[in-house]
Amino acid sequence: MRIAIPTNDRINLFNRTGRAKEFAIYIVNNGSWDFVEFRKNPHKHHDHEEEEHHEHSHQEVVNALSDCDALLVKTAGQHFRTDFDKANIPLYQTKQVVLKEIITLFSSDMLSHKRL
Repeated sequence: MRIAIPTNDRINLFNRTGRAKEFAIYIVNNGSWDFVEFRKNPHKHHDHEEEEHHEHSHQEVVNALSDCDALLVKTAGQHFRTDFDKANIPLYQTKQVVLKEIITLFSSDMLSHKRL
């Protein structure tokens, strides 16, 4: 299972999923995990004016993460969730902050994470 987590510093989860600089990509298998890569976020959310938000999508992020089976986030806006739901890429909420802690906990007990 390939998992993505938004980050700005390559150590911690970034709270604003659509505005993260990149995503840490991991492979989770049988309770363990391996780091794969950091993948740049192609979405330029911060360039949009707030009133334009309803007209744009997060399709470029969906495309960049299309090989992932899930995205672990602290939170995600309704537009972001809708776009990922359409792509059948589930979002799971985590309360952890450190990437290694997040992926370790998820790999050992995926079912304890709330699906958004």
